[in-house]
Amino acid sequence: MTYVANDLNRKITFREMTIAQDPVTGEMIQTWVDFVSVFARVDPLVGREYFAAAAVQAEDTTKFTIRHRADINAGMRIAFDGKTFDITSIQNIRSGNKETLIYAKSIPTV
Repeated sequence: MTYVANDLNRKITFREMTIAQDPVTGEMIQTWVDFVSVFARVDPLVGREYFAAAAVQAEDTTKFTIRHRADINAGMRIAFDGKTFDITSIQNIRSGNKETLIYAKSIPTV
């Protein structure tokens, strides 16, 4: 599938995990920091609810289409519309380095 520039009308932010040492306790702390923000086409695909941690949780899968970037990897997360998504798949369409499809699942809030 291809897109036109008007389709990339939602801003998403890729985040990457960093590990830093707490200067007071010496404990290693994982944090997510913003890596890059890009415009994307956002298509919700599947949603479901399940029971976990004594509460109903919602999870949805979303497809993000962006201009190709070689510096994005599956270890990153996406922040969009107040939600955080774990990347499950990155596909360089037809290896043409023009568009990249990213499938991601929302991370339930606790």
